[in-house]
Amino acid sequence: MRTQKVDPENVDLKLFETFSKLGYDGASMQLLAKATGLKKASLYHRFPDGKKEMAQHALSIVEEWIQQNIVSVSANKNIKPEARLKKVIASIDELYNGGANNCLLRTLTVGTDADAFKENVNSCFNLLADGFADIAIDLGLSPEAAEQQARFINLLIQGSLVLAGATSDKNYFKNSLAKIPALLAA
Repeated sequence: MRTQKVDPENVDLKLFETFSKLGYDGASMQLLAKATGLKKASLYHRFPDGKKEMAQHALSIVEEWIQQNIVSVSANKNIKPEARLKKVIASIDELYNGGANNCLLRTLTVGTDADAFKENVNSCFNLLADGFADIAIDLGLSPEAAEQQARFINLLIQGSLVLAGATSDKNYFKNSLAKIPALLAA
């Protein structure tokens, strides 16, 4: 059977969006097929291990995004740390659509196969924290204080996304992002 011709980037985006919005259990094969524009058989052709492989693929997209938009930006010593921090915060704001989008890392930590994703999710959170810590050190914080504040920023971002989603008030997220520079100041 020939696979359907669909833009792979669109498939990636739709998998990411569907799992982010619905979580693992809520993203049925029927909904994933509809979102991607592929038939179930074509999805299984691309992802022989089924929905779990699709979710892992979505996580790999997030990890790649973090590497490009957080880790590489935070490590670029040719740019002042204040400018790197501003760019990282803007990227996070864009990723979460100003607080309107769910976080895939959060949605895949609940549900029937959550344990299958914990290692990858933990890796992504560590990369985020490492990026913020790198900038914080360049802003003058000690490595210990930088790590502590960077981990708190993960908590702040995730908590604000939960509140923004639960209350439909994106200000929780916006206000949390606005507090990040002060948290990393020496």
